[in-house]
Amino acid sequence: MLILLLMLLFPFGSILGQDAPPKKKILVLSSNGGYGHNAAANTLKSLLGNKYDFTVVYPIDELRIWGVRSGEEIYNTMLRWGWIGPMNLISKHIAPKIFRARKRQIEEIIAREIVKNNPDMVISLIPYVNFPASEAARKRDLPFLLITTDNDLRHWVHGLHAVTHPNFKVTIGDDLPTTRDVLRQRHIPDSAIETIGLPLRPDFFSPIKNPKLCKEYNIPEGKPVILIMMGGSGGEASMEYTQEIGQMDLGAHIVVCCGKNKRLVKKIQKIPLKESNSLSALGFTEKIADLMSMADLIITKPGPGTITEAMAMHLPVLVDGTRRPLRWEKVNFDLVERYGIGEKVEDFEEMELLLKRYLHDPKFQKQVREAFQRLPGNRFHERIPAVIESMLGEDPKKTPRYSRPPVVKNV
Repeated sequence: MLILLLMLLFPFGSILGQDAPPKKKILVLSSNGGYGHNAAANTLKSLLGNKYDFTVVYPIDELRIWGVRSGEEIYNTMLRWGWIGPMNLISKHIAPKIFRARKRQIEEIIAREIVKNNPDMVISLIPYVNFPASEAARKRDLPFLLITTDNDLRHWVHGLHAVTHPNFKVTIGDDLPTTRDVLRQRHIPDSAIETIGLPLRPDFFSPIKNPKLCKEYNIPEGKPVILIMMGGSGGEASMEYTQEIGQMDLGAHIVVCCGKNKRLVKKIQKIPLKESNSLSALGFTEKIADLMSMADLIITKPGPGTITEAMAMHLPVLVDGTRRPLRWEKVNFDLVERYGIGEKVEDFEEMELLLKRYLHDPKFQKQVREAFQRLPGNRFHERIPAVIESMLGEDPKKTPRYSRPPVVKNV
């Protein structure tokens, strides 16, 4: 009884002096402009939340421009309205001048967050602010890690030619002229560049196809599945693709992701189809990996997030080129075609031939499968722990790794 009482009062680990050390704190700079930045922050939490305490802040949203908050929602509104031309103009000519003129203000915003949260490290997931952010971290002797979420880094390197931080690193998705070469032009040494893949949630680690999911989503057995995902601003594109594909004699099931646009779901459900086709229209869902696992082909805009997920799931990609893309997303057309895992769609007249090749041509399907086998695997989840540990001066051997789920072979 005495021993039991002692164990309750003094836990065994405490007696041996083995209390778990407090988690180190990481301050994450994110943005509500688009979904990719917050998705990357969630990925970090999923992979490393058992080891580190993450605090996510939004410095661009705190920035004052002519006395008014910058309002990342303005960016989202422009995307929803499809104002791609003005967005490209702003990003190329106006935004750099605004951020350059407000370097001190940005540094002060981030410095305040550092004082408030007392982190052991700063991670940025956003463009434009990284020089003043690195300065705020350097002046407080904190490691600064830039994790990029695009394959074109022209906006991310704004001011980085002046970086003097001794504990600075940047991760990139692939070694491209628009990634590593752009960093080199800003005098970032190769030793500070880690090619590990873009941030990818654990859901997408392994290609999985579960027959039970098809029943859950009411997908007819034996039909090839076309997944259409155009993002929050792609309502018009989703409608147009569904109307065009729905009238082709493909014997396919079409799944359209409409996001939070409830009106779009109702409109798409009313689209007339060829007899051989069937259709599902879905609202917002986090279960994108499930949908990709059931699909045989995805049609999407040239955003890096969805394409990175599709690549991990070995899902062939047709990238919408019928509309003007955001200037920093153009590189993703080349990426998909260079690896041979998909194509750019520039004209609806070519769609039926393309779809029949990807859905019904065994010889061509084999070529695409072989292309995926040659694809460099995304190693973000495997290598990001060691990158952070090395910057924090920790022993990598003592850090628990994320355990990959078992691979379930396609059926």
